Amino acid sequence: MEVEHKEQAKIDADCEIRLGVASWDDGSKTAKSVKYTWFDKNGKAARGGEFPVEALPQALDFAIRKGYVNL
Repeated sequence: MEVEHKEQAKIDADCEIRLGVASWDDGSKTAKSVKYTWFDKNGKAARGGEFPVEALPQALDFAIRKGYVNL
């Protein structure tokens, strides 16, 4: 993911919710994704895309506020 926006996760202050260009984007920068990011013991963002259910309401709100999706 090419991160465009990030904010601290409300369910875990040591994690972030990130929005940006998806890793599978074809170079047009039109494929967007959301990622729940945690950090390894060295402080590096861990790979993965699994989402805790509890983080979905915040992720949806964040994506709406940043114009990624509309209701």
